Amino acid sequence: MGITLKLVLGDQLNCQHSWFRQPAADVLFVMMEVRQETDYVLHHAQKIIAIFAGMRDLAHRLQLAGHRVHYLHIDDADNRQSLPANLDYLIAHYGASALHWQAPDEYRLDQQLQAYAAQLSIPTQMDDSEHFYTSRDEAARHFDGRARWLMESFYRHMRTRHGVLLTASGQRPAAGRAMELRPRQPRSLARPAMGAVRSAPPP
Repeated sequence: MGITLKLVLGDQLNCQHSWFRQPAADVLFVMMEVRQETDYVLHHAQKIIAIFAGMRDLAHRLQLAGHRVHYLHIDDADNRQSLPANLDYLIAHYGASALHWQAPDEYRLDQQLQAYAAQLSIPTQMDDSEHFYTSRDEAARHFDGRARWLMESFYRHMRTRHGVLLTASGQRPAAGRAMELRPRQPRSLARPAMGAVRSAPPP
């Protein structure tokens, strides 16, 4: 059976992520400290040190839990200093049969990994980072086919799904229902007449 590489980025250090529930011999977690991320904009040195410390701590915890981890330190001789170059090296080195990554929170990285995956010959997969109550496409799926896009209907959906702000019987509190049923008057976007605008009196 081939090896699946699973890339963990520096802001995805959640040891309770579903990826880490059970060690698997055919899964290798990949973490890397790269100049691509330290140098693309000016960062405070303490921020970089803190992120690297968190990454190294998670890698150590995963190894203690029995997971396989390949960790590239910033000064490792075989560190190519970019995500694509290091992934190319690791895929070839381990003969990987698949690449998975968690959805990046940053658009720049999201686009880079999507473009990189598109040119690979092995299967790729982006998994939820589990940072948020919602997945990326949950709102789109909720509103699909609906004539009106009202956020309060999505909030009701999320409360029901996660059991938030509900009574013990699973109902919305009476005060919340009353607020939602209260008729709303459309706001006027017209500017007031100049005569109606008065300057505040001097202190």
